[in-house]
Amino acid sequence: MDDYDKWEPLFCEDEDILKQIQKKTFVPFTIFEDGTRTFSVRIDDKLTEKEDKYKIVHSEKYLFQTQGKAILSGIEYIDKKVEEKESIILDLQPGTYEVEVYLLAWDEDPQAFLPNGQISPKALSDFVVLVHSKTDPNKKYRERVNTFSEDD
Repeated sequence: MDDYDKWEPLFCEDEDILKQIQKKTFVPFTIFEDGTRTFSVRIDDKLTEKEDKYKIVHSEKYLFQTQGKAILSGIEYIDKKVEEKESIILDLQPGTYEVEVYLLAWDEDPQAFLPNGQISPKALSDFVVLVHSKTDPNKKYRERVNTFSEDD
């Protein structure tokens, strides 16, 4: 989508976003703050032992349907041509997927920083997104704008 007039009725208000979640075309990553965050996205995987140790919270699973592509980007990039420098683009088989999001306390890991205080290239991501190709037709999936909390 590269046109604001098409974007606005789909993503401008929380009610619009909720409709996209219910259609299974959008999974929110609501973090309530500006800034640069790091994301690790994996398919049909689980948290590593280290990620599990530093997880703060995780979302319930969302359901996501795709024609073959999933794009993780800031919502401000939806109304233009998405480029890889500002997003993560996944090529997936067309179908339905479960998506869960984990927030990590990456900076509590003693190996997160180099001796000079800079962030280590081996530091954990802020968020881990796990995409699962197996879904449960009997499961009730999350349909909330706020990724982790119950208040919308």
